[in-house]
Amino acid sequence: MFKSSKSISSLKEFFVTYRATLKIAWDMDRSALIKITLANATKGALVYPTLLVSKMIIDSVVNTITTRDISNGLKIIIFATILGWLIDSFSGLLQEVDYVYSSSLPRLLSEKIQVNISRKINLLPVTTAENPEIRNLLQKVMSNSGRAVWSLVIPISTFPEIIFIIIATAIPIITFQPLLIIPSFILSIPNMLIGIKYSKEQHALSTSYAPKWRIWGALEDFSIKGKYLYENKILNHVSVLLNRRIKMATDFFNADKKINTSHAKRRQSVGIPLSLYQTGTRFYLYYLAITQVLTLGSAQITSSAIERFINNISRLIRQANDIFQNYLFIADYEKLMNIEEEDLLVGLPMPVTISRGIEFKDVWFKYDHSPNWILKGVSFKVDPKDNIAIVGENGAGKTTLIKLICRFYDPQKGEILLNGLNIKSYNIRDYRHQLSALFQDFAQYPFSVEDNIQFGDIDKNKSKLAIRKAAKLTGISDFVKSLPLKYKNPLDKEFAGGVEPSKGLWQRVALARILYRNAQILILDEPTSNVDPESEEQIFSDLLKVAKDKMIILVSHRFSTVRKADKILVLEKGVAVEHGSHHDLMKQNGRYKELFSLQAQSYQ
Repeated sequence: MFKSSKSISSLKEFFVTYRATLKIAWDMDRSALIKITLANATKGALVYPTLLVSKMIIDSVVNTITTRDISNGLKIIIFATILGWLIDSFSGLLQEVDYVYSSSLPRLLSEKIQVNISRKINLLPVTTAENPEIRNLLQKVMSNSGRAVWSLVIPISTFPEIIFIIIATAIPIITFQPLLIIPSFILSIPNMLIGIKYSKEQHALSTSYAPKWRIWGALEDFSIKGKYLYENKILNHVSVLLNRRIKMATDFFNADKKINTSHAKRRQSVGIPLSLYQTGTRFYLYYLAITQVLTLGSAQITSSAIERFINNISRLIRQANDIFQNYLFIADYEKLMNIEEEDLLVGLPMPVTISRGIEFKDVWFKYDHSPNWILKGVSFKVDPKDNIAIVGENGAGKTTLIKLICRFYDPQKGEILLNGLNIKSYNIRDYRHQLSALFQDFAQYPFSVEDNIQFGDIDKNKSKLAIRKAAKLTGISDFVKSLPLKYKNPLDKEFAGGVEPSKGLWQRVALARILYRNAQILILDEPTSNVDPESEEQIFSDLLKVAKDKMIILVSHRFSTVRKADKILVLEKGVAVEHGSHHDLMKQNGRYKELFSLQAQSYQ
């Protein structure tokens, strides 16, 4: 009873896996899937007419031997032989169709799965995407995807053929006499040469694409690694990165397909003489049988039929087992794909102008699975066109506060208002589009200067004028003009013509990116922590000049920069202990003055 139940469960898991594989392949390239399925099903079905042709020939031989009516026997054999040659030629053509499509489909399928995973992670709420269980599930799927996809696609190609061969009980080609091995070897030489040429073309293709695959790897990192998740949420440009990735992969696979198609044509052309030779040899052997030089019996036909039947049953079992072994991968993959995504479109549209600013009202927040509150009753207000600096020691809750403004998380108690309404009332996509955020680990894309800036707002039409304006406002236009390819120059020295900007220049390139968006709220979460204090102060001073009509929220440890802000919020262990201008806070002789004085002493 237990074995029966286990067998039924295994059979169910097999069909679930096979159906899921077919669905993924169908969504990826239904045309290729249909062609592969029809080609292999037809190829398997052709075994039956081949069997009939063989039966016709054998019956004719036997009948001719008995009646000695050679003339009539030859007519039947000639007809059957020509029919067999046509069937073989058509089967060879179908084999090449399968070869062309089944060689590229696994790689395209693997790429499709990888892109689906990357897209899914970026569509999940941050709380879900950062959940340890979800990250574990992601790692399992990513680790097994390459191996699983290849073993899943093979049955798509072979299953139809195997099933039809089993049904038809195909009969193999008659074995040649020993001496025929010599011309068989000679006729195989062109195929060997074609194989060598094919290997060289594949190697050349791989070599030429090696630099691009490094970029492909970078695209994968930007779209899936957690440290880029916040910036991806704000910029909403993951689709652009993924489109570049899939285009790069598709270009390679198309080039690979072109080589495979050419290889298939060459194989088909050199296969015609071999096919004619095999057909002629078959006719010759049949003629020898008719003239009683050889004997031919039904025992040989039956023996061959049984052998092929058993071989294909074994193949079917092996393929089914391969599919069954990947059930866990498919189950994990579908589990990941079915996780509820962040709803970006529900809510009110953002106001055209922010007239009442942002206000925190008694906000409390703690992370899931954490017993301690990170923010405790925080209240403050930022008026439109004001700039505010948030200071405090490590762990005070500064970055967490920024995450709440960006709506990566929602507070457990209290509320955050924008123009007098809770920020949860607004459409997330519209809301985040009015934010331009520069985080501590901002992305340094190994693409052109133009791309690095234009990613700041992928929703508007690419504007070279706006890109150059953002570069000028952040003081990098002279640097760009000095580059060999100007705005088309890659910002990575590992690529041809590329340069490696200094950290200070990277800061300004990233600032140009957030200014290109022209959002109403600018957020800087310690983005200049890796540059010297003087450079940070200069960058912030420049930003205040070029973005004086925007709301700026700055997180920094450096008080030389902080003091330039209109208002300063001091956080200590999650509590807003002070709020006011630098001048006002220094007069209060409180925590701000203490921290400011300590840092000032370190520079003396």
